[in-house]
Amino acid sequence: MSVSITRTLAALGLSAVATLSLAKTTPEQAARLGGPELTPVGAERAGNADGSIPAWDGGIKEFPAGYKEGERLVDPYKDDKPLFTITAQNMQQYAEFLSPGQQAMFKRYPDTYKMPIFPTRRSAYLPDSEYELIKEGATNTDLVPGGNGIVNFNAAVPFPIPNEGVEVIWNHITRYRTAQAVERRYIQAPVQANGNFSPVLFEEQAMFANRVEGNPNPNRLM
Repeated sequence: MSVSITRTLAALGLSAVATLSLAKTTPEQAARLGGPELTPVGAERAGNADGSIPAWDGGIKEFPAGYKEGERLVDPYKDDKPLFTITAQNMQQYAEFLSPGQQAMFKRYPDTYKMPIFPTRRSAYLPDSEYELIKEGATNTDLVPGGNGIVNFNAAVPFPIPNEGVEVIWNHITRYRTAQAVERRYIQAPVQANGNFSPVLFEEQAMFANRVEGNPNPNRLM
């Protein structure tokens, strides 16, 4: 067994060079955010046809009962039970929903690999002030040439109605964080087929400059 340590200091700049996206969000499109069709961040509000994905009802706006400040979060769905379990014996019934890697796991470990399926929940919620910024910025934020930066950015979701794949990536990079800075340590342990594994310790420090009041560099994200 070997242990490696990776340290990451995040620094990501936003270019100040303006450009137009191929199909910029129009005011008419932005007006749909938070309406009957789209959530405030641009997701489909409705559930799917068979009901396995529910409609978004606003998400969880308060801490679950039993939560104490400074302690681990409480599972708001601790009483949920699996609807069914996928095994090597019934995997073909659900093959259209399984990735090639998941199917390979069922075939390699037919007696032990199982996948309990719980009800789908849509609990995400952001502060109302953030929703307002997202809607306001939807028609203003642009990609720079090549897509390696964004300009006129003011909220967690710069492209709530994305027109290009790179805009979806930027939505992930700039996703909402409550804190101005984060420091965390965690371990990943990639496991080989023979059971051997190599723990990798990550130490990360990041400051989200766009959330720091009085930020002297408005074109800097982190």
